[in-house]
Amino acid sequence: MSNPPTTPQPQQQQPPPPSHTHRHHHHQQLLPTRDYQKGNWTIQETLTLITAKKLNDEYRTTRPTTLIAAGKLRWNWIEDYCWAHGCYRSQNQCNDKWDNLLRDYKKVHRYQQSRSSSNGSDCYWKMERHERKLCNLPSNMYREVYEAVNEVVQMRYNNNNNNNPSDQHPPQQQLSAAQSPTPVKIPQASPVAAPRTEVSGNILHCYKL
Repeated sequence: MSNPPTTPQPQQQQPPPPSHTHRHHHHQQLLPTRDYQKGNWTIQETLTLITAKKLNDEYRTTRPTTLIAAGKLRWNWIEDYCWAHGCYRSQNQCNDKWDNLLRDYKKVHRYQQSRSSSNGSDCYWKMERHERKLCNLPSNMYREVYEAVNEVVQMRYNNNNNNNPSDQHPPQQQLSAAQSPTPVKIPQASPVAAPRTEVSGNILHCYKL
């Protein structure tokens, strides 16, 4: 006796695989990207960057190399500091801007040093734009920006020439980009003000372009 025919059972459908798009979208929500500012830098953005560079240099000179390497990368920290203080630029933008600032500073610094015996009559800030271009100088470097960069360079110069470890300041609490002091807004200097006293020309060797 033959077996009765069996009714084929419908195959159970497998659930669709999870959507990669959803997972990727969810991942983007967990790690939002920053919308960086583009275009020319304002004076206040520039001063914020210089303050961040100064604070970072101070921190690096008071910490052993092993601790510095274990922390955030320098320009990543500087970006975080700038973002915490209203300067929405990337670490690459900050790095490029600092290189340009340092190059312009060196040109103005050398020019000021070469005219130091003229009692300020050939001061960079008394020159017209076309006169600056004829001398291969930056067309518009604000005095407060120059002096802020000069403080950073002079600090590095002094640290490089300080061979006595006992003269260094004791380590301070690790800097937090969000809690670091806000850079002070420096009022724009008068174009007829006397030039600030400069340090020795050897200071330029402590920073490399």
